[in-house]
Amino acid sequence: MAKPALVAALALVLANGAASPAPAAERPPVVTAVRVENLGGGPMDQAFIKAHISVRPGKPLDQAAISKDLRQLLATGRFSKVKIVSQPAGDGVCVVYRVKNKLKLGEPLHIVGARHFREEKIRDWIDLKPGDLVDDQIIGTRVQKVLREYREDSYPDAAITWTITEKDPALGVATVTLRVTEGQRARIRAVTFSGNTVFPAGELRKTLKPPPWWNVFRWFSRDRYERDAVEEARAEIRALYLDRGYLDVEVDQPQVGTDQAGRVYVRYNIHEGPAYRLGRIQLQGVTLFPETEVRKVIKVKTGDVAGRAAIQEAANAVQDFYGSRGYVESSVRPVLHPDPNSGRVDVDFVITEGRLVYIRNIIIRGNARTRDKVIRREILVAPGEIFNEVKVRQSERILSNLGFFSSVRSTPLTTELEDHRDLVFEVEEKQTGQFMVGGGFSSVDRITGFVELTQGNFDLFGWPYFTGGGQKLKLSSQFGSRRKQYGISFVEPWFLNRKLSLGVDLDRTEIKYSDYRIERTGGGVTLGKALPGPNRISLGYRLEKARTHGLADTNLYYYTDGSGDEYRFQEEDRTKSTLTLTWTHDTRNRPFLPTRGNLTRVFGSVSGGPLGFDTDIYNVGFNCVQYFPLWFQHVLSLRTRWEVVDAYGNTEEVPLSDRLFVGGGRTIRGYDYREVGPKVVPVDPRAASRRYRPVGGRSLAMAKADYSIPLVTPLRLAAFFDIGNVWRDVYDFDLSNLASSAGVGLRFDIPGFPIAIDRAWPVHKDSDLTDEDAWVFWIGFEY
Repeated sequence: MAKPALVAALALVLANGAASPAPAAERPPVVTAVRVENLGGGPMDQAFIKAHISVRPGKPLDQAAISKDLRQLLATGRFSKVKIVSQPAGDGVCVVYRVKNKLKLGEPLHIVGARHFREEKIRDWIDLKPGDLVDDQIIGTRVQKVLREYREDSYPDAAITWTITEKDPALGVATVTLRVTEGQRARIRAVTFSGNTVFPAGELRKTLKPPPWWNVFRWFSRDRYERDAVEEARAEIRALYLDRGYLDVEVDQPQVGTDQAGRVYVRYNIHEGPAYRLGRIQLQGVTLFPETEVRKVIKVKTGDVAGRAAIQEAANAVQDFYGSRGYVESSVRPVLHPDPNSGRVDVDFVITEGRLVYIRNIIIRGNARTRDKVIRREILVAPGEIFNEVKVRQSERILSNLGFFSSVRSTPLTTELEDHRDLVFEVEEKQTGQFMVGGGFSSVDRITGFVELTQGNFDLFGWPYFTGGGQKLKLSSQFGSRRKQYGISFVEPWFLNRKLSLGVDLDRTEIKYSDYRIERTGGGVTLGKALPGPNRISLGYRLEKARTHGLADTNLYYYTDGSGDEYRFQEEDRTKSTLTLTWTHDTRNRPFLPTRGNLTRVFGSVSGGPLGFDTDIYNVGFNCVQYFPLWFQHVLSLRTRWEVVDAYGNTEEVPLSDRLFVGGGRTIRGYDYREVGPKVVPVDPRAASRRYRPVGGRSLAMAKADYSIPLVTPLRLAAFFDIGNVWRDVYDFDLSNLASSAGVGLRFDIPGFPIAIDRAWPVHKDSDLTDEDAWVFWIGFEY
């Protein structure tokens, strides 16, 4: 392989060539001329170079400017070598920029020695085409992807060298030849252990991160061998023992053998040593606070297992005790005194307390788009306060979770005041806008398409780019054979400069059911406030116009519950003015595709009455989902939903568009959409287009259980059971008559575009009239 090229060299040669510095009082020489020289092949664009340098004739020689020019020229990506020298010229110096162009690739890459992968595939991974600039650094970076592909396909010894041959110096054109040495394919046949009594071999093998035994894709492949992974497993095995209190454990270098077929056998020899428990625990160096106060943060005690992680966690807790009180230069070092004879280890926490430090200024760097105000309002500390390290770390996490930055780092800077530091938050911004166009199919909406534009860092008054204000904007449109939906939503998370969110929504929905159509047009305003812990409360007002039309018929129907009550479908044109109060409790580990935690919503709403307009109803509900992480990355989720709606005042019955329905989709799978619950049948079957119609109810109860196991990223296999019903009367939960179903499905956990495919079988019907629908296909997240 060609030696890596010298990327850059900087040599400043003074007039007499001496290396000794000029006296401090001597003025720097004046630049009398600037010249560009070509060190390699290809034409030299002097105008391009001079446009990227700051040194000019007539100005004093400035070493800082020369260093900046060097970086500027290298940053253009057009040169493989840049050297800047100064030469005597008259009464001053001439600054010479000697540059070497990167060569241009004249023809497709030549590849020699590749057998396992096709040459065309390797060229795609390298992604260099005729006309692209090439040098050793560029090719060295590109071949890493090829090597990763070889290693992932069990060629751990694969190597690639290359040669760059200058073909036409005048034009700066070259050819590149890659020589691939694939080596022998190697897969792990067996991993064995000796000396292990504490952990079974199966537990230790997990450190090599093999595919789960229940993953059907593993049946068609073997574990690949990676030298680094085998060595990393050795460190993880030792960490397992240290965390169990085996502080003298030793794990020998893994013994790796290969047979003629390329099968690899790995063996780890383990020397466990004795298991230790904690003996005496002492604090050294505590002078600023009562020792009893410091001891309260240490959770380990005498007699506990002397696990390394537990001991370090105790040291971190002591460090945070001081850091949260402004002693930022404090340090805590656990010193262990093991006694193999007694199996006890005494621990001394050696504390260096440091000095109390205050925050002088908070400096924000790196935010080209995001306004300072948006960042500062999320920071939990302020100038003049003590330098609380714990709150500073929490501030870092909060800023990272905003989704505006790819990285957030905080650094204390010393000042002329010994007890004050400047706190610097260095952020690196990332793209916060997203535009998505797509289509799909669901068992409810049939063929659908959607267009969505989101900006997570929107600024309503930030002309002309409208970014950097920390607001959220979403424009969406969904259209299909059954549903059309258009919406715009805006959220200001700091309304009136308080931790109070303001949301504004405008939307229009048109849904075509089998017997009628519903059109909704409305808008709303919501105020939200975070409460202590993972809790939030919100108050929203919505004004909506709902129209029900396109009825299949208006004939007389009877309820099927035996009451003899009559029912007629009627066109409706109502306006609803609604106030809703919602409490949310959210402890999920992530908002999309969670594996642990709880999400609970309790809400109550009232429409009409003192709020005006012509729909007087109220609605009360409860939704809860709990995620349980189990063995082998299995996840169990349990959902329940209870809800009632009723009319009051001048509204005699709940309008059809506000009734409760279940069945199909994301409610009770295995049944037609919205068909579980109260139904009516025509008095004269000959005059009606259907033998029955679902009309919804005023009370709803439902529960769901989903059990999923991962197969291969991003695919999971799921099994489920759904049960529930809707009842005609309010607060009438007749649990003796519930519809239920069970089934299996696949989950494609594609970020931003998850897909669920389920096959369901009814277990018990609520009514013989309820139609079945075996397949459920859905796109999107379920909350």
